[in-house]
Amino acid sequence: MNFDFSDDIRAMAAEVRRAMERHCPMSEVRGCLATGQHSAPVWRALGELGVLGAAVPEQWGGGGLGMLELAACAEEVGRACAPVPILPSVFLATEALLLAGTDAQKARWLPELAAGRAIGTVVFAPLHVEGVHATGRLAQVPAGAAASVLIAIGDDGSGACVALDEPRVRRLPLTVLDPGYPMADLELDRTAAESMVAGPGAATLLRDRAAALLAFDQLGAAERALDMARDYVMHRRSFGRIVASYQAVKHRLADVWARNQLARSHAYHGAWALARAPQRLALAAAGARVAATEALEFAAQENVQLHGGIGFTWEADCHPLYKRARSTALALEPIGTWKRRIARELAAGLPAH
Repeated sequence: MNFDFSDDIRAMAAEVRRAMERHCPMSEVRGCLATGQHSAPVWRALGELGVLGAAVPEQWGGGGLGMLELAACAEEVGRACAPVPILPSVFLATEALLLAGTDAQKARWLPELAAGRAIGTVVFAPLHVEGVHATGRLAQVPAGAAASVLIAIGDDGSGACVALDEPRVRRLPLTVLDPGYPMADLELDRTAAESMVAGPGAATLLRDRAAALLAFDQLGAAERALDMARDYVMHRRSFGRIVASYQAVKHRLADVWARNQLARSHAYHGAWALARAPQRLALAAAGARVAATEALEFAAQENVQLHGGIGFTWEADCHPLYKRARSTALALEPIGTWKRRIARELAAGLPAH
């Protein structure tokens, strides 16, 4: 069984990497960290390349490709540490509309989301809709300050689609650790909304699908952290020697590489289950989520350490990756929840005694 990407998918990912190198240098990332807003040029470039709508059917304005293409592109977005709302808008809101949206909701929002003209977000909480209006307060909404549409999915199977571009929405931006993944509190006052029938298990399925895709984003960032640390120690000299020549430094780089390879194996398994074996997605997504999160956190920490004293200063480019490691670790529920999920899935697969 071959879990690797095809040549066509690799070519698409290579084009995304070139676009990220052109539109998303570290100076662009730092600028967005200072403003707390996503990068409009990078978001526009991803829309023009078809990344944002890669898994959206052509009838709804997308590329009609698949989840494998989207996963491969997500790795390149993560490698660039791109300050864009790809998790809330593409991995969650777009998928939620495909999963539970009506034809009218898909026709209205999917072309806008696929082109990057609109940003979507999702909250996993029930939202009561009275007629065609919704009222309530939603806390810590990803990309809440910029989103045009919000999908609320409850564990009870309820769902709501809320248009946010109207005066009856009050946005309260929050101060967060990673401004590249901003959040905001939202106050809805009889805001235009439509009910959705997500069905039982929709929230869990949506999290699993997003986790499998986010693992590639994290994997790309972990690979960038390894490359950054390697390049630094290959040029830095200490006591007349290249730092990379010290055995202890080699060991640390090897440890990062090993964890990244483990995460890659899990991420590929998750992508395979996402595209080909949905009955195995629960365990595969949880494994990818845990392995990629731990790999990125370890790589980001070692990147800081291997840069020595300068690694602890804001001038070093280690910090955007470290911030991204922390913010993605907390997205889609804490990592402990996913570890317990693995235990439950494995236990459920054991033969009865």
